[in-house]
Amino acid sequence: FDPPSPCAAPPDLASGVTLAHVLHKIDSSWFDETWLGQIRDDAEGNARLKVNNLRKVLQSVLEYWQDVSGGPAGVPALG
Repeated sequence: FDPPSPCAAPPDLASGVTLAHVLHKIDSSWFDETWLGQIRDDAEGNARLKVNNLRKVLQSVLEYWQDVSGGPAGVPALG
């Protein structure tokens, strides 16, 4: 997926930036440049920005799940 920064360990995903870029690669019409611009890439070391980024990613994935994939509203069952 060619993320903007290397991911060598799970904590590298904690800012939400890499996840956002991967989602943009998966479906750039849904996770478009405007959406991607809402994800702060300067969140390293700032827990509040990381949480905000991850909240935006989660909300958008849930909307995508419901609107595009036709899944039920809310968090999909895992497993």
